[in-house]
Amino acid sequence: MACVTCASVLGACATLPPPTAELAQAQQAVSQANDADADQYAADAIAQARAELAQAQAAMARGRDADARAAAIAASADGEFALASSNAAKTRASYAQKRNELVELGQRLQMQDDLPAASALDIPVSAPPPAVPGKLVDAGAALAARLQKLDSDPRLNTFAAYERLRAHQALDALASARARDQAGQARLAERRVAIAELAARTQATGQQLDRLERVRSEWLVEASRQEAERARQEAERLRVQAQVQAEEAQRLREQADADAAAREQAEAVVDSVGAQAAAKLKAAREKEAALARQEAALMAGSQADKAKTAAGKANPAKKKGK
Repeated sequence: MACVTCASVLGACATLPPPTAELAQAQQAVSQANDADADQYAADAIAQARAELAQAQAAMARGRDADARAAAIAASADGEFALASSNAAKTRASYAQKRNELVELGQRLQMQDDLPAASALDIPVSAPPPAVPGKLVDAGAALAARLQKLDSDPRLNTFAAYERLRAHQALDALASARARDQAGQARLAERRVAIAELAARTQATGQQLDRLERVRSEWLVEASRQEAERARQEAERLRVQAQVQAEEAQRLREQADADAAAREQAEAVVDSVGAQAAAKLKAAREKEAALARQEAALMAGSQADKAKTAAGKANPAKKKGK
């Protein structure tokens, strides 16, 4: 605000102090843009800011305070624009990467969500009415139209309040500037409006990034819950399976014990039957032997009788003499 005020009253006040504050602000703006990789994302803007800062320092050294102040204010605006451009580019890249990661995660986890296809930095914004070249009044009206669209856009008007305020102040300074200062004020106002647009869309994209991160966290929590449920179900399945296997093993043990008892009983029966058969066989053999002995005795007796009969027939006289 102080910079805009100084620029607007530059011609009216000849006793302004040296622009040391403006130079410090310009140096800070350029340094912040350097730290934000402006050479990569906003090379033209940061080169312009450095050149203007060098001009301000040279004018200050020669005692040309008015020129130094104007160059320093321009360097601050260009440095801040380079910073805003770098932040916007990095935020856009972060959003694209995060969204791609989330889409891949959703496919892997079989989850879905209504993710915005584009970031706020990529959403097309209605173009303001074109300005007629060479007419600063038209340029101011075009810038005012751009800022009005930003203020009325429900997607963006809650962001970058400070940057939009400075853009309004720059437009007010342009409207009240004297003719010789209007070109510089128009350029400063254009930078302030552009910075406000970039800042609002960058902050809106940052909010989208926060939402993507929340969705990612929710998905990971849900995935962990589902994984825990699957693990619980698997543990229950294994427990039931182990129980069934234990019961089957017990049944098999009991069956084996029953089979062993049956075999022992069968062996006992076989042994008993074998003993009885052996006894019967022994008795039969003994009976057979006894019968053989009886038969032999009978045969021997029969042969003796036959011998006697034969002898009697051979000596009939002897028999008669008797």
